[in-house]
Amino acid sequence: MLIIRKKGILYLPLLLLVILLSVTNSYASISGDYRNALNQFRSLVKNSNQARYRSNWKRLEDKFIAIYQANPDGSYAPKVLYYMGRVNEELAKRSYLRSDFQAAVDYYNRCSRRFTKHSWTDDSLYRSARIQYYNLNQPAEARRTLNTVLRKYQSGDKYKNALELHRKILAEIRGSSSSAAPRPKVVKKVSPSRATSRTAPSSHKASGKVVLNGIRFTSSNDYTRVVIDLSGEVKHQYKFLNADPSRNLPFRLYIDLAGTVPSQAVKDELKIYDGILRMIRVGKPVPATSRVVLDFESVQKYTVFALENPYRVVVDVSAPQAGEKRQPPVDLSRKAPVSKPKKASRTVPPSRKIPDLVEQLGLTVKTVMIDAGHGGKDPGASKNRIREKDYVLKTAKMLGKKLKAKGFNVVYTRSTDVFIPLEERTAKANVQKVDLFVSLHINANNKRSVNGIETYYLNLARSKSARRIAARENAISEKRISDLQFILTDLMLNSKMQESKALAELVQASMLKTVRARGWKTRSNGVRSAPFYVLMGAKMPSILVELGYCSNSTEAKRLRNSSYLNLLADGIAKALTTYRRNLKNYAAM
Repeated sequence: MLIIRKKGILYLPLLLLVILLSVTNSYASISGDYRNALNQFRSLVKNSNQARYRSNWKRLEDKFIAIYQANPDGSYAPKVLYYMGRVNEELAKRSYLRSDFQAAVDYYNRCSRRFTKHSWTDDSLYRSARIQYYNLNQPAEARRTLNTVLRKYQSGDKYKNALELHRKILAEIRGSSSSAAPRPKVVKKVSPSRATSRTAPSSHKASGKVVLNGIRFTSSNDYTRVVIDLSGEVKHQYKFLNADPSRNLPFRLYIDLAGTVPSQAVKDELKIYDGILRMIRVGKPVPATSRVVLDFESVQKYTVFALENPYRVVVDVSAPQAGEKRQPPVDLSRKAPVSKPKKASRTVPPSRKIPDLVEQLGLTVKTVMIDAGHGGKDPGASKNRIREKDYVLKTAKMLGKKLKAKGFNVVYTRSTDVFIPLEERTAKANVQKVDLFVSLHINANNKRSVNGIETYYLNLARSKSARRIAARENAISEKRISDLQFILTDLMLNSKMQESKALAELVQASMLKTVRARGWKTRSNGVRSAPFYVLMGAKMPSILVELGYCSNSTEAKRLRNSSYLNLLADGIAKALTTYRRNLKNYAAM
């Protein structure tokens, strides 16, 4: 025992030395990683070209997160949290997204809560308050944040700045009733790639003019969809202008909206620099007209069309892809002559319908976007204890699990009970460059006897029933469907109609086969075409599936059965797998 104790005493200094060296090396590693990340942050702020891309900021955020996770209680932890806030704040200055500003606030607040005595805590609180006031339109929250600085950090270097901003907010609050202190213009932002604004003052409504309520956009490096939200229907005209390097002017597309006034919250300039969309500008060339100007890096094709309820003007722009030869921009809105719908052609085997798909997708199908219809404030069809938005979301998640098990990448337009405008769903699919788009819905009819499942693809409505269903899903009257058909004639030039029809036929047949094999006597209403907003502008094969009629008591009972929904999801998943296999077989021919 004496020998062992002596050996223990002998090795104790060596053990302490090993531990000390290990801690020192770990600290040195964190210190080095922090300096590298900090240098990258400073470089990215200065490099306007690299700073335009969201991915660069997100990669930098990941590096700071890794440093923080390595030692969340270490001396670098508060600095890292602070710079995680700075990264998101700089990103938000370029994206103008509310979610990015909120992320910055969350990081700043986390720093101030966890490290109350650190010298950078007052900096975090002050930056958080500025964002709350100027970018998030939260003066009350900003004032509370500043109160913390004024109460606890009087010796901090941000005390004077906090005091000045606090007085400004207080003056605004006191002067709001007498209009003594005008409120700064603030553009409120919502979900990723979306920009909105407040409704217009009542004086505009009283004047009888239509109000430009806001502008939303979804953008990537080769596709952009811009949506101009209006309070009512207006006459609009547009013109495309080529880039003029001698005057340092980019490609521009302007839309003039007659008899329209912009809301007070619509900013004159909205800098984007995210993909091909550079900037959105709003002006008034003449008193009775609002002009929206879109500045682009490059343009290959563009389409301008209007949707209703609420009225909005949609602009789709595509840029040349990598390696693609640049051609003069093509206006797809005006290229196609309006013609009567052709009679439905005989069904062709899917493998003979997809040469264009093979060319576009690199001989494979990898990613599927599942769109659960409606959501949030829009419940969809509601009959017999069924709310459409709930049951299609449930089915979407079932389908997603099955597709993942079959090797597909799966993304959702929504995975919770939130409202997403119809035009943003397809735009998300285009931006994320998915290979297939499947929108799930549940039908309803005034005649309770009507039942069955049906699958749609984008085309002109060929029956009264198809027009009725399209009107319901688009939330417009059947009378307006005929007007929409003229728009669709133009948009179909760039759609995947034949591929979509082939996919719809596979899905319809597979769903019926799967449920009938288990004894369900489900009726087939076939494959149909109709002008659905949610499918407009899709760059990939896209379909809309009506899983049944909740207005029919027998079918509603089926739809409330999880086993039945699971079979429908299984049928869709099998069809998509068959479609992928047909595509590979075609490529191997």
